[in-house]
Amino acid sequence: MAENETIKGKPRKAKLAKFVFFVVLIFVVSGISSIFSDKYIFPWLAAQEWFRKQAFLNKMMDNVTVINKTEQVTVSENQDISGYTQKSASSVVEIVVRQKGDKNVVSTSGQSASGVVVTSDGLVASYDNKFFGGKDAEYEAYFPDGKSYGAQVAAADSFSNIVLLKLTNAENLPVAEFIAPEDIKTGIKAAVVGRSGFNAEISLLLGITSEWAKSYSLSGPLASSEKLQGVLFADFAGAVSADSKALSGGAVVDQNGNMLGILGESKDDSGVKMFVVPVNHLQYVIDQYLGKGKIERATLGVYYVALSEENAYLARNNFDHGGLIYSPSGQQGLAVLAGSPADQAGIKVGDIILSVNGDEVNPDQNLAYLISGYKPGDTVSLKINRDGKEIEVQAALN
Repeated sequence: MAENETIKGKPRKAKLAKFVFFVVLIFVVSGISSIFSDKYIFPWLAAQEWFRKQAFLNKMMDNVTVINKTEQVTVSENQDISGYTQKSASSVVEIVVRQKGDKNVVSTSGQSASGVVVTSDGLVASYDNKFFGGKDAEYEAYFPDGKSYGAQVAAADSFSNIVLLKLTNAENLPVAEFIAPEDIKTGIKAAVVGRSGFNAEISLLLGITSEWAKSYSLSGPLASSEKLQGVLFADFAGAVSADSKALSGGAVVDQNGNMLGILGESKDDSGVKMFVVPVNHLQYVIDQYLGKGKIERATLGVYYVALSEENAYLARNNFDHGGLIYSPSGQQGLAVLAGSPADQAGIKVGDIILSVNGDEVNPDQNLAYLISGYKPGDTVSLKINRDGKEIEVQAALN
Protein backbone atom coordinates (compact mmCIF):
# COMPACT_ATOMS: atom_id res chain seq x y z
CA MET A 1 0.00 0.00 0.00
CA ALA A 2 2.79 2.41 0.94
CA GLU A 3 4.64 1.50 -2.23
CA ASN A 4 1.64 2.41 -4.42
CA GLU A 5 1.35 5.81 -2.68
CA THR A 6 5.02 6.47 -3.36
CA ILE A 7 4.59 5.58 -7.03
CA LYS A 8 1.54 7.83 -7.34
CA GLY A 9 3.40 10.72 -5.62
CA LYS A 10 6.19 10.87 -8.19
CA PRO A 11 3.97 12.03 -11.11
CA ARG A 12 2.45 14.69 -8.87
CA LYS A 13 5.86 16.09 -7.92
CA ALA A 14 6.95 15.98 -11.56
CA LYS A 15 3.86 17.91 -12.65
CA LEU A 16 4.43 20.51 -9.94
CA ALA A 17 8.05 20.95 -10.98
CA LYS A 18 7.01 21.41 -14.63
CA PHE A 19 4.41 23.97 -13.61
CA VAL A 20 6.90 25.96 -11.57
CA PHE A 21 9.44 25.78 -14.43
CA PHE A 22 6.93 27.11 -16.98
CA VAL A 23 5.86 29.90 -14.64
CA VAL A 24 9.49 30.93 -14.11
CA LEU A 25 10.16 30.66 -17.85
CA ILE A 26 7.21 32.90 -18.62
CA PHE A 27 8.49 35.53 -16.18
CA VAL A 28 12.01 35.29 -17.61
CA VAL A 29 10.82 35.52 -21.22
CA SER A 30 8.47 38.37 -20.33
CA GLY A 31 11.27 40.23 -18.61
CA ILE A 32 13.63 39.77 -21.52
CA SER A 33 10.88 40.80 -23.94
CA SER A 34 10.12 43.89 -21.88
CA ILE A 35 13.76 44.90 -21.79
CA PHE A 36 14.14 44.23 -25.53
CA SER A 37 10.97 46.21 -26.27
CA ASP A 38 11.99 49.16 -24.12
CA LYS A 39 15.50 49.26 -25.51
CA TYR A 40 14.90 48.54 -29.18
CA ILE A 41 11.28 48.21 -30.32
CA PHE A 42 9.63 51.23 -28.65
CA PRO A 43 12.50 53.63 -29.43
CA TRP A 44 12.33 52.50 -33.05
CA LEU A 45 8.56 53.01 -33.10
CA ALA A 46 8.99 56.40 -31.44
CA ALA A 47 11.28 57.46 -34.26
CA GLN A 48 8.74 56.56 -36.97
CA GLU A 49 6.44 59.42 -37.98
CA TRP A 50 3.30 57.26 -38.52
CA PHE A 51 3.56 55.53 -35.14
CA ARG A 52 4.11 58.87 -33.36
CA LYS A 53 0.65 59.96 -34.52
CA GLN A 54 -1.16 56.98 -32.95
CA ALA A 55 -2.61 57.92 -29.57
CA PHE A 56 -2.57 54.40 -28.10
CA LEU A 57 1.13 54.04 -28.90
CA ASN A 58 1.91 57.46 -27.49
CA LYS A 59 0.58 56.39 -24.10
CA MET A 60 2.69 53.24 -24.23
CA MET A 61 5.78 55.24 -25.12
CA ASP A 62 5.35 58.10 -22.64
CA ASN A 63 8.31 56.91 -20.60
CA VAL A 64 10.44 55.82 -23.53
CA THR A 65 13.71 57.68 -23.92
CA VAL A 66 15.23 57.71 -27.38
CA ILE A 67 19.00 57.49 -27.15
CA ASN A 68 21.02 58.21 -30.25
CA LYS A 69 24.36 56.59 -30.66
CA THR A 70 27.21 59.04 -30.15
CA GLU A 71 30.83 58.88 -31.01
CA GLN A 72 33.76 60.49 -29.28
CA VAL A 73 35.08 63.35 -31.41
CA THR A 74 38.31 65.19 -30.73
CA VAL A 75 38.12 68.84 -31.75
CA SER A 76 41.36 70.74 -32.22
CA GLU A 77 41.72 74.37 -33.21
CA ASN A 78 43.38 74.98 -36.53
CA GLN A 79 46.42 77.12 -35.80
CA ASP A 80 47.19 77.77 -39.47
CA ILE A 81 46.14 81.33 -40.37
CA SER A 82 47.12 81.14 -44.04
CA GLY A 83 43.41 81.41 -44.89
CA TYR A 84 43.43 84.91 -43.47
CA THR A 85 46.35 85.97 -45.60
CA GLN A 86 46.02 84.29 -48.98
CA LYS A 87 43.32 86.68 -50.14
CA SER A 88 44.77 89.87 -48.67
CA ALA A 89 48.55 89.46 -48.58
CA SER A 90 49.11 90.35 -52.24
CA SER A 91 47.50 93.76 -51.72
CA VAL A 92 49.65 94.65 -48.67
CA VAL A 93 52.89 96.54 -49.37
CA GLU A 94 55.87 97.80 -47.46
CA ILE A 95 56.46 101.55 -47.59
CA VAL A 96 59.99 102.80 -46.96
CA VAL A 97 60.80 106.47 -46.38
CA ARG A 98 64.09 108.28 -46.76
CA GLN A 99 65.06 111.92 -46.65
CA LYS A 100 66.59 113.63 -49.65
CA GLY A 101 70.35 113.71 -49.31
CA ASP A 102 70.50 110.89 -46.74
CA LYS A 103 73.54 108.67 -47.14
CA ASN A 104 74.81 105.51 -45.48
CA VAL A 105 71.41 104.66 -43.93
CA VAL A 106 71.26 100.86 -43.91
CA SER A 107 68.66 100.10 -41.22
CA THR A 108 64.92 100.24 -41.90
CA SER A 109 64.10 100.42 -38.19
CA GLY A 110 61.54 103.20 -37.90
CA GLN A 111 61.86 103.85 -41.64
CA SER A 112 59.14 101.51 -42.89
CA ALA A 113 55.40 101.06 -42.51
CA SER A 114 52.75 98.90 -44.14
CA GLY A 115 50.07 99.94 -46.59
CA VAL A 116 47.12 98.48 -48.47
CA VAL A 117 46.35 98.82 -52.19
CA VAL A 118 42.79 100.15 -52.53
CA THR A 119 42.62 100.83 -56.29
CA SER A 120 44.20 98.82 -59.09
CA ASP A 121 45.96 101.89 -60.52
CA GLY A 122 48.10 102.31 -57.41
CA LEU A 123 46.23 104.17 -54.67
CA VAL A 124 47.58 102.90 -51.33
CA ALA A 125 46.13 103.58 -47.87
CA SER A 126 48.18 103.64 -44.69
CA TYR A 127 48.11 105.09 -41.18
CA ASP A 128 50.02 108.29 -40.51
CA ASN A 129 51.56 108.42 -37.06
CA LYS A 130 54.21 111.07 -37.72
CA PHE A 131 55.62 108.88 -40.49
CA PHE A 132 54.41 110.69 -43.60
CA GLY A 133 54.40 114.30 -44.67
CA GLY A 134 58.00 115.47 -44.35
CA LYS A 135 58.76 117.99 -47.09
CA ASP A 136 62.02 116.25 -47.97
CA ALA A 137 60.65 112.72 -47.69
CA GLU A 138 60.84 110.22 -50.54
CA TYR A 139 58.79 107.01 -50.55
CA GLU A 140 59.10 103.63 -52.20
CA ALA A 141 56.46 100.89 -52.04
CA TYR A 142 57.67 97.27 -52.15
CA PHE A 143 55.56 94.29 -53.24
CA PRO A 144 56.14 90.63 -52.34
CA ASP A 145 56.88 89.74 -55.97
CA GLY A 146 60.00 91.92 -55.93
CA LYS A 147 58.47 94.89 -57.75
CA SER A 148 58.64 98.38 -56.29
CA TYR A 149 57.16 101.75 -57.18
CA GLY A 150 57.94 105.31 -56.24
CA ALA A 151 55.15 106.88 -54.19
CA GLN A 152 53.89 110.32 -53.29
CA VAL A 153 51.44 111.40 -50.62
CA ALA A 154 48.19 112.16 -52.45
CA ALA A 155 45.97 113.11 -49.51
CA ALA A 156 45.99 112.99 -45.73
CA ASP A 157 42.98 112.97 -43.42
CA SER A 158 43.87 114.60 -40.12
CA PHE A 159 40.56 113.39 -38.65
CA SER A 160 41.29 109.65 -38.98
CA ASN A 161 45.08 109.82 -39.57
CA ILE A 162 44.56 107.84 -42.77
CA VAL A 163 46.97 108.80 -45.54
CA LEU A 164 46.67 107.99 -49.24
CA LEU A 165 49.71 107.52 -51.47
CA LYS A 166 49.79 107.30 -55.26
CA LEU A 167 52.23 104.88 -56.85
CA THR A 168 54.01 105.95 -60.02
CA ASN A 169 53.16 104.08 -63.25
CA ALA A 170 51.25 101.34 -61.44
CA GLU A 171 48.43 99.35 -63.03
CA ASN A 172 46.50 96.10 -62.60
CA LEU A 173 47.49 95.79 -58.95
CA PRO A 174 45.70 93.39 -56.56
CA VAL A 175 43.16 95.27 -54.43
CA ALA A 176 41.96 94.58 -50.88
CA GLU A 177 38.32 93.64 -50.37
CA PHE A 178 36.37 95.30 -47.54
CA ILE A 179 33.94 93.66 -45.16
CA ALA A 180 30.51 95.28 -44.78
CA PRO A 181 30.80 97.72 -41.84
CA GLU A 182 27.69 96.26 -40.18
CA ASP A 183 29.41 92.86 -40.05
CA ILE A 184 32.25 94.16 -37.88
CA LYS A 185 31.72 93.07 -34.29
CA THR A 186 33.57 92.03 -31.19
CA GLY A 187 34.55 88.43 -30.55
CA ILE A 188 35.69 87.48 -34.05
CA LYS A 189 39.14 86.26 -35.00
CA ALA A 190 41.21 88.77 -36.90
CA ALA A 191 44.75 88.98 -38.21
CA VAL A 192 47.06 91.88 -38.96
CA VAL A 193 48.75 91.48 -42.33
CA GLY A 194 51.75 93.76 -42.69
CA ARG A 195 55.23 93.74 -44.22
CA SER A 196 58.53 94.08 -42.41
CA GLY A 197 61.65 95.97 -43.40
CA PHE A 198 63.45 93.08 -45.10
CA ASN A 199 62.55 92.24 -48.70
CA ALA A 200 58.91 93.05 -47.93
CA GLU A 201 58.53 89.84 -45.94
CA ILE A 202 55.03 89.24 -44.64
CA SER A 203 54.49 89.89 -40.93
CA LEU A 204 51.42 88.58 -39.11
CA LEU A 205 49.61 88.98 -35.80
CA LEU A 206 46.58 86.98 -34.74
CA GLY A 207 43.99 88.07 -32.20
CA ILE A 208 40.32 88.59 -31.36
CA THR A 209 38.37 91.80 -31.73
CA SER A 210 37.77 92.55 -28.09
CA GLU A 211 36.05 95.91 -27.69
CA TRP A 212 34.29 98.70 -29.54
CA ALA A 213 36.09 101.55 -27.80
CA LYS A 214 33.39 104.14 -28.49
CA SER A 215 34.87 106.74 -26.15
CA TYR A 216 38.48 106.38 -27.35
CA SER A 217 39.67 109.43 -29.26
CA LEU A 218 42.75 109.87 -31.41
CA SER A 219 43.17 113.26 -29.74
CA GLY A 220 44.03 111.71 -26.37
CA PRO A 221 42.23 111.65 -23.01
CA LEU A 222 39.82 114.40 -24.08
CA ALA A 223 37.81 113.94 -27.26
CA SER A 224 38.16 116.61 -29.94
CA SER A 225 35.54 117.58 -32.50
CA GLU A 226 38.32 117.31 -35.10
CA LYS A 227 39.62 113.81 -34.28
CA LEU A 228 38.14 110.36 -34.79
CA GLN A 229 36.38 109.01 -31.72
CA GLY A 230 35.51 105.31 -31.64
CA VAL A 231 37.86 102.54 -32.76
CA LEU A 232 38.00 98.77 -32.54
CA PHE A 233 40.39 97.16 -30.08
CA ALA A 234 41.82 93.68 -30.60
CA ASP A 235 44.13 91.61 -28.44
CA PHE A 236 46.82 91.09 -31.04
CA ALA A 237 49.49 88.99 -29.36
CA GLY A 238 52.89 90.63 -29.59
CA ALA A 239 51.51 93.83 -31.09
CA VAL A 240 53.56 96.07 -28.85
CA SER A 241 57.08 95.38 -29.98
CA ALA A 242 60.03 97.05 -31.60
CA ASP A 243 58.63 96.17 -35.03
CA SER A 244 55.07 97.31 -34.36
CA LYS A 245 55.63 100.54 -36.30
CA ALA A 246 56.31 98.50 -39.44
CA LEU A 247 52.86 96.91 -39.09
CA SER A 248 51.12 100.26 -38.65
CA GLY A 249 48.98 100.86 -41.74
CA GLY A 250 48.65 97.14 -42.43
CA ALA A 251 45.39 95.37 -43.20
CA VAL A 252 43.32 93.91 -40.38
CA VAL A 253 41.36 91.04 -41.92
CA ASP A 254 38.82 88.43 -40.88
CA GLN A 255 39.25 84.68 -41.45
CA ASN A 256 37.96 85.08 -45.02
CA GLY A 257 40.64 87.63 -45.82
CA ASN A 258 38.20 90.56 -45.99
CA MET A 259 39.46 93.79 -44.53
CA LEU A 260 37.99 95.08 -41.24
CA GLY A 261 40.12 98.20 -41.23
CA ILE A 262 43.61 99.64 -41.03
CA LEU A 263 45.93 99.07 -38.08
CA GLY A 264 46.67 102.27 -36.21
CA GLU A 265 48.89 102.99 -33.26
CA SER A 266 49.30 105.72 -30.72
CA LYS A 267 51.52 106.35 -27.74
CA ASP A 268 50.32 107.52 -24.34
CA ASP A 269 51.43 107.30 -20.72
CA SER A 270 50.67 103.57 -20.66
CA GLY A 271 52.78 102.87 -23.77
CA VAL A 272 51.99 101.97 -27.36
CA LYS A 273 48.36 101.17 -28.11
CA MET A 274 47.30 99.30 -31.24
CA PHE A 275 43.77 99.63 -32.65
CA VAL A 276 41.72 99.27 -35.81
CA VAL A 277 40.35 102.20 -37.80
CA PRO A 278 37.20 100.60 -39.29
CA VAL A 279 36.71 100.38 -43.05
CA ASN A 280 33.77 102.80 -43.14
CA HIS A 281 36.17 105.64 -42.25
CA LEU A 282 38.67 104.38 -44.82
CA GLN A 283 35.97 104.16 -47.50
CA TYR A 284 34.89 107.74 -46.75
CA VAL A 285 38.45 109.01 -47.27
CA ILE A 286 38.83 107.05 -50.52
CA ASP A 287 35.49 108.32 -51.87
CA GLN A 288 36.36 111.92 -50.96
CA TYR A 289 39.70 111.70 -52.72
CA LEU A 290 38.38 109.96 -55.84
CA GLY A 291 35.44 112.37 -56.07
CA LYS A 292 37.12 115.67 -55.18
CA GLY A 293 40.86 115.03 -55.24
CA LYS A 294 41.09 116.04 -51.57
CA ILE A 295 39.66 115.33 -48.13
CA GLU A 296 37.21 117.92 -46.81
CA ARG A 297 36.16 117.89 -43.14
CA ALA A 298 34.39 120.62 -41.23
CA THR A 299 35.74 121.83 -37.87
CA LEU A 300 33.93 123.09 -34.75
CA GLY A 301 36.79 123.67 -32.31
CA VAL A 302 35.84 122.06 -28.98
CA TYR A 303 37.16 119.48 -26.54
CA TYR A 304 34.54 117.37 -24.84
CA VAL A 305 33.66 114.29 -22.82
CA ALA A 306 31.31 111.77 -24.44
CA LEU A 307 28.50 111.16 -21.96
CA SER A 308 27.17 107.71 -21.11
CA GLU A 309 24.95 105.95 -18.58
CA GLU A 310 27.95 105.63 -16.28
CA ASN A 311 28.68 109.37 -16.48
CA ALA A 312 25.06 110.11 -15.63
CA TYR A 313 25.25 107.86 -12.56
CA LEU A 314 28.49 109.44 -11.35
CA ALA A 315 27.22 112.99 -11.91
CA ARG A 316 23.77 112.19 -10.41
CA ASN A 317 21.92 113.47 -13.49
CA ASN A 318 20.02 112.13 -16.48
CA PHE A 319 22.48 113.12 -19.21
CA ASP A 320 23.42 109.71 -20.60
CA HIS A 321 24.20 111.04 -24.09
CA GLY A 322 25.70 114.15 -25.63
CA GLY A 323 29.07 115.87 -25.56
CA LEU A 324 30.05 117.81 -22.43
CA ILE A 325 32.31 120.75 -23.33
CA TYR A 326 35.10 120.29 -20.82
CA SER A 327 38.58 121.08 -19.62
CA PRO A 328 40.09 119.63 -16.43
CA SER A 329 40.85 123.12 -15.14
CA GLY A 330 37.46 124.50 -16.17
CA GLN A 331 39.09 127.18 -18.32
CA GLN A 332 37.03 128.29 -21.30
CA GLY A 333 40.03 128.71 -23.60
CA LEU A 334 41.13 125.10 -23.09
CA ALA A 335 37.70 123.68 -23.93
CA VAL A 336 36.66 126.04 -26.75
CA LEU A 337 39.40 127.14 -29.15
CA ALA A 338 39.66 130.90 -29.51
CA GLY A 339 38.20 132.17 -32.78
CA SER A 340 36.75 128.78 -33.68
CA PRO A 341 33.18 128.30 -34.97
CA ALA A 342 32.21 127.12 -31.47
CA ASP A 343 33.71 130.24 -29.92
CA GLN A 344 31.90 132.50 -32.38
CA ALA A 345 28.63 130.65 -31.70
CA GLY A 346 28.97 131.37 -27.98
CA ILE A 347 29.48 127.80 -26.78
CA LYS A 348 30.76 127.70 -23.20
CA VAL A 349 32.62 125.25 -21.02
CA GLY A 350 30.02 123.11 -19.23
CA ASP A 351 27.57 123.13 -22.14
CA ILE A 352 26.23 119.76 -23.25
CA ILE A 353 25.73 119.47 -27.02
CA LEU A 354 22.73 117.15 -27.44
CA SER A 355 22.23 117.17 -31.22
CA VAL A 356 23.61 118.47 -34.51
CA ASN A 357 20.95 119.48 -37.05
CA GLY A 358 18.52 117.22 -35.22
CA ASP A 359 20.84 114.18 -35.13
CA GLU A 360 21.27 113.06 -31.53
CA VAL A 361 24.79 112.94 -30.14
CA ASN A 362 25.17 109.46 -28.63
CA PRO A 363 27.75 106.64 -28.40
CA ASP A 364 26.90 105.38 -31.90
CA GLN A 365 27.20 108.81 -33.52
CA ASN A 366 29.43 110.95 -31.37
CA LEU A 367 29.97 114.68 -31.76
CA ALA A 368 33.20 114.34 -33.77
CA TYR A 369 31.56 111.86 -36.17
CA LEU A 370 28.56 114.13 -36.79
CA ILE A 371 30.67 117.26 -37.36
CA SER A 372 33.05 115.38 -39.69
CA GLY A 373 30.22 114.64 -42.08
CA TYR A 374 29.89 118.33 -42.97
CA LYS A 375 32.14 120.43 -45.15
CA PRO A 376 33.73 123.80 -44.41
CA GLY A 377 31.22 126.64 -44.80
CA ASP A 378 28.19 124.62 -43.69
CA THR A 379 26.05 126.06 -40.90
CA VAL A 380 24.63 123.67 -38.32
CA SER A 381 22.07 124.03 -35.56
CA LEU A 382 23.30 122.77 -32.18
CA LYS A 383 20.87 121.88 -29.41
CA ILE A 384 22.59 122.59 -26.09
CA ASN A 385 21.76 122.08 -22.43
CA ARG A 386 23.13 124.98 -20.44
CA ASP A 387 22.53 125.08 -16.71
CA GLY A 388 19.48 122.84 -17.03
CA LYS A 389 17.87 124.76 -19.90
CA GLU A 390 17.82 123.76 -23.56
CA ILE A 391 18.85 126.35 -26.13
CA GLU A 392 19.77 126.26 -29.81
CA VAL A 393 22.73 128.04 -31.41
CA GLN A 394 23.90 128.28 -34.99
CA ALA A 395 27.51 127.52 -35.82
CA ALA A 396 29.17 128.30 -39.17
CA LEU A 397 31.74 125.51 -39.52
CA ASN A 398 35.24 126.06 -40.86
